[in-house]
Amino acid sequence: MISLQEARRLITDHIPPRAPRRLPLAEAHGLILAEDVTADAAYPDGDRSQMDGYVVRADAVPGLFRCVGEIPAGAVPSQPLEPGTCARIFTGAMLPPCGGRVVIQEDAAVEKDGIKLPVFSERMFVRQKGCEALPGHVILRAGSLLGAVELAMLAQVGAVFPLVIPPPTVRHLATGGELVDPSKKPGPGRIRDTNSSLLRALLTADGITDLNSGRIADDPEAMLLAADGNADLLLISGGAGAGDFDFGAVTLRRLGWTIHFDRVNLRPGKPLTFATRGNRAAFVIPGNPVSHFVCYHTALRLAVELAAGRPPSWPALWVDLQDAATLQPDARETWWPATAFVREGRLLVQPKPWSSSGNTFALAGTNALVQVNTQSPRDGQALTLLLTPPATVPS
Repeated sequence: MISLQEARRLITDHIPPRAPRRLPLAEAHGLILAEDVTADAAYPDGDRSQMDGYVVRADAVPGLFRCVGEIPAGAVPSQPLEPGTCARIFTGAMLPPCGGRVVIQEDAAVEKDGIKLPVFSERMFVRQKGCEALPGHVILRAGSLLGAVELAMLAQVGAVFPLVIPPPTVRHLATGGELVDPSKKPGPGRIRDTNSSLLRALLTADGITDLNSGRIADDPEAMLLAADGNADLLLISGGAGAGDFDFGAVTLRRLGWTIHFDRVNLRPGKPLTFATRGNRAAFVIPGNPVSHFVCYHTALRLAVELAAGRPPSWPALWVDLQDAATLQPDARETWWPATAFVREGRLLVQPKPWSSSGNTFALAGTNALVQVNTQSPRDGQALTLLLTPPATVPS
């Protein structure tokens, strides 16, 4: 058996990022940019007002001004202002050719003879041409994660088909002759398939949009046909053990995959198997749902991130532990389902009453995994892997 740390190293060593391609902005959220993007023009493209107010010449001094018109956003004024005149201007509007300064409307007084501007602030309230970016200026570097702000930046410079690393395509096979569709009532000895729903939700949350799922019996020939596809990532639920009906690793070997490990010093999830063939990767996951949950967050998510070109995330930190007596130490490195929460500005974690890897109900409310080994927990704290942001609960 190898350690979880070694397993993660092997996954990192054997999964390259996918080849980049151009996608529309609407499909690029959460993806990694694969090229530098530069400004196509000066931003702003001219001197623009930062506030609603009145624009005057640069050489003007406080006094009474004759208002000669309005300049709304989107207008392009062509005539410079004459001495002693001003123009009503609105936020984002372009200044007249003479440039000048903007006096905010709070400092102006409308009088019968004109606009009195008694005070000029030290601020010009003008966004100078090119103050944000000049043509050819790099606004986003290759490797940037495209969140909402980055997509807005790409839209601003007209980069509507950015070159990005697309998420991996995934093929998932739920194996086991005992499985039935969740919509059906299972007969004696049968159970509803929960792992397909679990993995689909986890993968979707991590940006997977191309997921093909199937359900097959514990039959080596059926598994051989179902597993022989072109998806970047092949996930086989069940068939990871050493029993007579565990055909996961056997199938991968028959298809020419290289097995990098088939046992991890992990609880739950010991029989986790990882293999590659070319640029494709495969995992055979122990069939119990809690094992699926833990294996996904400790190993499979890493594979998804690597294939998508994202830097690996491992948001583990020491957190104050509530009710440590719930935890049951084991010789294997254990990642115990738990709930992390914030109370009175303090981050806390409460282990779940988990006793069986087959108990899906035990996962309710789980948003963290607590490490249980010789180093954790200690001094009232546990190394905790945060899976989603913790909620704030009342004291």
